[in-house]
Amino acid sequence: MNSSYKPSLEQLVRYLKKESDVKENEAIVAWLDSSEQNRHYLLQLENEWIHLKEPPLIIDRADRPRIWDKIQDRIQPVVKTIVFDRNRFWWLVSAAAILIFLSGTLGTYFIQRNILMNTSSQEQTIVYTALGQKSQVILPDGSKAWLNAGTKMSYSHAFNQHDRKITLEGEAFFDVVKKENMPFTVQTSHLDVVVKGTAFDVSAYADDAKIEVSLLRGKVAINDKKGQLIGEMKPNDWIQLDKRTSRYTQIRQLDAVQYSTWKSEELVFENESLESVLKKLERWYGVNITWRGADPDRHYTFKVKTESLREILELINVITPIEYTIAGKSVAIVSKKR
Repeated sequence: MNSSYKPSLEQLVRYLKKESDVKENEAIVAWLDSSEQNRHYLLQLENEWIHLKEPPLIIDRADRPRIWDKIQDRIQPVVKTIVFDRNRFWWLVSAAAILIFLSGTLGTYFIQRNILMNTSSQEQTIVYTALGQKSQVILPDGSKAWLNAGTKMSYSHAFNQHDRKITLEGEAFFDVVKKENMPFTVQTSHLDVVVKGTAFDVSAYADDAKIEVSLLRGKVAINDKKGQLIGEMKPNDWIQLDKRTSRYTQIRQLDAVQYSTWKSEELVFENESLESVLKKLERWYGVNITWRGADPDRHYTFKVKTESLREILELINVITPIEYTIAGKSVAIVSKKR
């Protein structure tokens, strides 16, 4: 199937109503299998269609402003889900169109149910970036967060009211506004980073075997998931947790800037393993890489700035002779025999 295929809104509606033909079904199923974001989008659309099975409540037009004011008084702030993906901008337009259509069809009753459903089932702001992309976010307390490719960050809609807690899966650089009585906490799967005001980088991808934290300025505390203090970090400190062995490694007086150069469109590899290099390149360029015949013990040192993927592969070819093919988002590499 064409990797750029995107079903139209009308096709998805027919699919949900089980009115699409076999060919359309096959294309949409393949599209759903190609991306978790695609499946999430269809699920949201399907949730909206559930209400179409219910008869609309007829409300006199004169009563609608009064009823709407009561709804606004009862509901909590609308939950935001921010998706930084330029390639999927058309989905935002489609989502807006379907919401307008459904709102017009079902009237005030549907609007009320829809808003209440969203605020009760989603009490967090979710920000995520697709592979091959990065983004910057200003948090409610004024702190800044830079999200690397393939990263998901979430926080409560009450963030900065009683606490400042962020949940992170992926990599992000934080420049935190100092608040003495309200620490800023980044929660990952295996450790938490607690600060008051500082700048630091956290790399905690779900498919990585290790979690890394580097500190540019300020002071941070590293806690385990039970709240026990693991250690404290000073500027230019670096700490790594091996998720498989639960062992920590801490190094002091490094150049911490090298671990966050990605936010300035520069990716630095400093004596990194082949596994680490491939994963970072996949996220950086938004591709899937396979490498046959590679030496897993080989380490690499180089930088990526504005180079294309092909240029980087040519650079790797100088270091380690390889042959490669690029087909869309699939990259196949084969080591040459010496």
